[in-house]
Amino acid sequence: MEAHDNSRLDTVSRYGLIILAVVQGFALYLLHLSIDHGAWPATDPRWLMAFYALAGGLPVFFYLGLERMMERRNAWAAATVGPLLFGLGWHLGWLRWGAGLELPDRPYFTFIFFVSVGISLFILALYFRIWCINRAPRFDYRQLLEHSWQHALTLALLGLFLGTFWLLLILWGALFDIIGISFFEELFEEPIFLYPASAFVGGWGLVLIRERIRLVATVQSMCEVLIKALLPLAALIGILFLGALPFTGVAKIWETGHAALLMMSLAIVLLFFFNSVLSENPEHPPYPRWMHGLVIFGVFLLPLNSLLAAWALGLRIEQYGLTVDRLWAATIQLLIAGFTFSYAVLILMKRARALGAIQSANKVLAFVVAGVLILVNTPAADMRAWAAESQANRLLNGEVEADAFDYNYLRFKLGAYGVKELRKLQDSEFAKQNPLVADRIDAVLKQDKRWQHKPVVDRNDRQAVADMFMVIPRETAIPEPLLDILTNDNEYCLSSPKQCQLVRTPSRDGEVYWLLFTNRYGSYISGTAYSDDSGTMKAIGRVSSPGCHESNEARLNENTKLAPVESPFVAFTDGQCFYLIQPGIDYFRGLTGQP
Repeated sequence: MEAHDNSRLDTVSRYGLIILAVVQGFALYLLHLSIDHGAWPATDPRWLMAFYALAGGLPVFFYLGLERMMERRNAWAAATVGPLLFGLGWHLGWLRWGAGLELPDRPYFTFIFFVSVGISLFILALYFRIWCINRAPRFDYRQLLEHSWQHALTLALLGLFLGTFWLLLILWGALFDIIGISFFEELFEEPIFLYPASAFVGGWGLVLIRERIRLVATVQSMCEVLIKALLPLAALIGILFLGALPFTGVAKIWETGHAALLMMSLAIVLLFFFNSVLSENPEHPPYPRWMHGLVIFGVFLLPLNSLLAAWALGLRIEQYGLTVDRLWAATIQLLIAGFTFSYAVLILMKRARALGAIQSANKVLAFVVAGVLILVNTPAADMRAWAAESQANRLLNGEVEADAFDYNYLRFKLGAYGVKELRKLQDSEFAKQNPLVADRIDAVLKQDKRWQHKPVVDRNDRQAVADMFMVIPRETAIPEPLLDILTNDNEYCLSSPKQCQLVRTPSRDGEVYWLLFTNRYGSYISGTAYSDDSGTMKAIGRVSSPGCHESNEARLNENTKLAPVESPFVAFTDGQCFYLIQPGIDYFRGLTGQP
């Protein structure tokens, strides 16, 4: 593949990219300082994330898309992309602050935001650069394909260059540190050095890579050779998998729980390989006729793969409702289906001329991908809003029990939308009729972190502490020595009402109390058994559930009746599930009188 001569940067553009990188480095450094010192814009997550999106995204767009620095189109692009990034960042910050209850500093969806917006910027920068090269909105597919490879390899090589640079600095600091000079190691850890140095070296490396476009083209050619060798194998895997289903049935696919992910992964790999090899030169396929037919047939069958993946995902959504992860899977699946069905229709209609038509379809579908990935990060189609509403409706419709509902998911995973939905539930008639719902919501809104388990009751109020536990049988009075243990040593249980269960069971030496912890799905249950030893409550062993008759859900409630099971073990049953006490070593030491 021959590189375009116009890929070489002029002098102004060369230095302009380095200056832009340095400006970006100092902008990120100032944002870092605002967080360290608790100053604006860090005091308002909306402004903070808006500035981060702008400082992180806009330079990256020009690193990839800039062709000539002194060009009016750059101003147009900045005036369009800049406000877009600012708005997307503002919405991301609102998710942490908009409901008046700030989330932890690093909510998990921040990473997804930068990945999805980054892919959109990659696509938009690609089209912008071709527009600048042709000086008109004319997008030749071969140019798009070549420059998409250049952009991807430029980013990869730049990451390698920066990584090597920092490895050398780490080695530098460590070498001097072993002879008692710690200045360099301390300097390299300072933000005032880290941000500007990384920015300058990154800008310099970017210019070096873009100046050596033939090297990038060589790496591209090598990648295409390897992909060319693997494409028939990927097509064969897809054909054999679909061919085996009539004999094995589809039931086994649904049993895995991750069938949709596997099938989507195969589709993405096959689509990427196909476009990397066959779409570049549709008049001269690089395979023998029979192998070319195998690849085309594998691509033609991809809609079946998409349908199966959608079916598997639909079953999970029907079973457990919408979550952000499942909505992302559905979005990706819809985008994949757009490619697979378009390709299948074009192959069926155009036959020998299908590859040329697929190239035209790709140019439109790329814009669709960029648009969708931007749209889902806006209030118009934010997945967290849909997930919050879906999960709340499952609770209201009785599809999930109040004690098994994941209130933490709404509080910490769905941002402001989840908090608003919790407050709506808290004020609903449903919560008034189910006090446990209101109590659980009130408790989770007081938590600062998902796994923090901060007590939400006054430990000095013994009755309030006792009310935090589901006592079985209901009329059981908690002995004072056991209440002391529950008050002082069980922050997990005191962080949410009725999250833990206290079960009284008879034994030949008196009563035994189980303190049980369950996960929200009821798939496992475990805890500690206590007994009274001369007025002192001592732990005597572990309680677990080995299983149930018909399901894996071991779930107790205040009306549960337990009966001993005649067996060599200390075991009980509620008629459906079994519970086993396994004595600990301290119990046996007490029996033998040993300390």
